[in-house]
Amino acid sequence: MKPTQELLSSVAQFFNASLQPSTTNADEIVTPLTDFIGDNINIYLSKLSAQQIQLDDDGYTLDNLSLMGIALSDTRKQIVKQICNQYQVTLSDDGVLYVKGSLSNFPLMKLNLTSAMLKIGDLYFTQRARVKNMFVEDVVAELKRSDLGGIPSSFQERTGIEYRYPYVVPQRQTHPLKVVDVINNLTNGIMMQSAFQFNDIRDNAEFDYRQPKFLLIYNDQMASPSKSALQIASDTGITPLPFSSKTAIEQALAE
Repeated sequence: MKPTQELLSSVAQFFNASLQPSTTNADEIVTPLTDFIGDNINIYLSKLSAQQIQLDDDGYTLDNLSLMGIALSDTRKQIVKQICNQYQVTLSDDGVLYVKGSLSNFPLMKLNLTSAMLKIGDLYFTQRARVKNMFVEDVVAELKRSDLGGIPSSFQERTGIEYRYPYVVPQRQTHPLKVVDVINNLTNGIMMQSAFQFNDIRDNAEFDYRQPKFLLIYNDQMASPSKSALQIASDTGITPLPFSSKTAIEQALAE
């Protein structure tokens, strides 16, 4: 059932918003709030019964994050779940945020839904604020899906300092050990640091592996390494691989 025009007018007054007619069983409420890309936040009102209504985002919030290149990794899913619990908002299986309640609770419902939408939309900024850990998680999840036999592992350098890597494929028969590190922004400094660590590990007398390979997966959607960074990699035996080149990564790990 579509809401009556009287109900919609009351809602608009509550929200200081404008209404747009819809051909579906819900009507669009255009709010004065804006999301992380500057667009007005819209919510959708459905009448469930004489006194029960539903407000939802029609999947906009998560769809928008996806369009901006933000994948819902396990960490982000947990954040979304926490936000939904905080604002008493439900996330449907198909990615729609919604709240249900009586008409008299409309102000609180719209506050909770729009607050959740804004808070979840802020995950866009994790590209900057928490991007390192999340990018590592995304890469490792992709490597696990490839089922190449890698696991997290650590190695000691000559003085006993331990370096931990997110994905290591063990040495077997004619296949060498492959140590994988994941870097979001591969700068010259990061490349030099990675080269130092790898050489330090190889120089440890207890590191007894045949021609180990060191692979450095970087986020080419953020930036590409400079010529000097690539030269450092070449000089020190490191193989840099852009994360977008999934086939090249799988081949390098399977060799």
